[in-house]
Amino acid sequence: MTWRIGLTDPLDEEGVALLRSDPEVEVVEARRPTPEALRELARSCDALIVRSGVRLDAEVLAAAERLRVIARAGIGVDNIDLEAATRKGILVMNTPGASTLAVAEHTFALLLALLRRIPMAWLSLREGRWERERFVGAQLAGKTLGLLGLGRIGTEVARRARAFEMHVIAFDPYIPEERAAALQVELVPDLDELYARADILSLHVPLTRETHRLINREAFAKMKPGVILVNTARGAVVDEEALLEALNSGRVAGAALDTFSEEPPRSPVLQALIAHERVVAVPHLGGSTREAQRLISRQIAQQVLDALRGRDYRNVVNLPFPEGADYRSLSPFMRLAEVLGSLQMQLVRGRIHRVEIDVRGEHLRSAIRPLGVALLKGLLTPILGDAVTFVNAPMLAQERGIQIVEAEQRLLGAYAQAIACRVHSTKETRLIVGALFAGEPRIVQVDDFPMEALPRGALLVMRSRDVPGVIGRVGTLLGEHGINIAEWRLGRDRPGGTALSFINLDHPAPPAILEALRRMPEIEDVRQVLLDAGR
Repeated sequence: MTWRIGLTDPLDEEGVALLRSDPEVEVVEARRPTPEALRELARSCDALIVRSGVRLDAEVLAAAERLRVIARAGIGVDNIDLEAATRKGILVMNTPGASTLAVAEHTFALLLALLRRIPMAWLSLREGRWERERFVGAQLAGKTLGLLGLGRIGTEVARRARAFEMHVIAFDPYIPEERAAALQVELVPDLDELYARADILSLHVPLTRETHRLINREAFAKMKPGVILVNTARGAVVDEEALLEALNSGRVAGAALDTFSEEPPRSPVLQALIAHERVVAVPHLGGSTREAQRLISRQIAQQVLDALRGRDYRNVVNLPFPEGADYRSLSPFMRLAEVLGSLQMQLVRGRIHRVEIDVRGEHLRSAIRPLGVALLKGLLTPILGDAVTFVNAPMLAQERGIQIVEAEQRLLGAYAQAIACRVHSTKETRLIVGALFAGEPRIVQVDDFPMEALPRGALLVMRSRDVPGVIGRVGTLLGEHGINIAEWRLGRDRPGGTALSFINLDHPAPPAILEALRRMPEIEDVRQVLLDAGR
C-alpha cells in the first residue's frame, strides 16, 4: 500500500528526501494550510508532520478517517489535542532529544544577552552612541541557578552552568538523588525553596494541566527580589500578566523569553513584555539551528515510517507502553498477543468483563504492559474494526467494562516463552496459550487441551467426542461443498474423551455448513473465526 504523509510546515530537506525516496510513500506538502485544507489533510493522510504553527484540535481530528500518526517536528505537543487523538487511536509523537543541545545553548545565549545587555548596547552603538557606563551588566560565576525541571534539556543546562562556576539547584520530583548528584546538582524538596534561593530561574518543563501558569503572582511573591527569569520551555507555563507586573515592580530584575502563550504574540500584555527595557525576547528560536533542524527532520521522518509499518513506536507520547521498550524484538510477541485476543473474542459466549494475562520468559515479563495492550487491541478489533489501535485500546476496554490484570495461569507445555490469556464472560471462562514457532504464532493450549495449531485465515474450532469416524465425516461434508482443508490440528483430554480441533480452511465455510456440522451427533460445538496472524 501507499502511505500518504502530509507536511504542513517547512521540514529540512534531508527528512523530506528520506520520505520521498520510499517507494511506498506519497508526500503531500501543504504549507500553513487553511482550516478547511487542514481538515482535508486529516481526512486523506495516514500521517501528518507538523510544527507549532498548526493546531490540531478535536474539530480537525473529527475528520481524521485514515490518520494514524501525528508527528510533531520538535518537542512540545500542546498544539495537538492529545485526548481527541487518543480517542481516535492516533499516535502522537515528537523528537524530544533532537533539539536538546540547541535549546540548552540557546538558554545561555538569552541569559548572557540579558545580563550583559547586549541587544540594547548594540542598538545604542548602531545609532552612533558610545555608552559604556549605561550598560554595566552582571556575571554568572557565583550565582545560584535554579532549574525547574531536570530532564534532557535541564540536564544539559546544568552541565553548562557548572562550566560558568554557578551553583545549580533543581526541583524535579521524578529525578532520583543519585542522578542529580552525578550532575553536581542539589535537588530541593519543593518549589518554595527553589524560588527562595535562585538568583536565576530557568524553566524546563512541558506544558500540562499542572504546569499551566505555574509561574504566577503567588510564585513571584516567593522569589528572591531581583530574580532573573529564563523561559525556553512553553510560554503558558508563565502567567505573562503577572510577569509584567513583577518586572514593573522590580521583583523580577529581568526576563529572557523564547516562547509565548500566543504565537505570534499580539495581545497588549505580550507586546508590553516584549517592549520592556529589562526583557530580551526572540520568536521561539530554541531549536532553530541548522544542526538541530537536520537531526529533527531525519528523526521525525524515520519515526513516522517505522510507526506506520509497526516497526517501532519511539517517542510516541500517548502510547500506553513503558519508555524504552525494544519494540522490534517484541513485535512478533505483540502480534501473538493480538491473535490470542482476537481468537478469544470470536469464540466467547456472553460479555467479557475480565481478561487475565500471564507470560513465561523474563523478556516477556518485562514487557507485560505492551503485551496486555496488544491483547486488548486484538480482543476489541473483531467488534470495533480498524478504529482500535494500541493507543486507544485500553480506553475502549475500560469504557466497555473490561478489566485486564496479570494473573498466574497453569501452562501445560515446557515453553521458554509463551503468552497466556484467560477471559471471563457472563457465560464462561476460557484459557488460550500461544507461543512462537520460528517466529510465527501458534496456539499451544486451550483450557486443558494441549495443542499445536496455526491461528491464521479461516479457522474452524470444533469440540467433539473422541470417537472413530469424526475426521472422515467432517472432511467429507466440507469436500462435498468444495471447501478444502489446509491443515487439521487436534488435542484431546484423554482417549475416548473430548477432542478439540483447529481446522484451517482455504476459504470460510458458509453458515449452512456450520449448521450441518453442528447437527452431527459426535460434535458438541463448532465455531468459525477469521484471523490474520501476519498483521
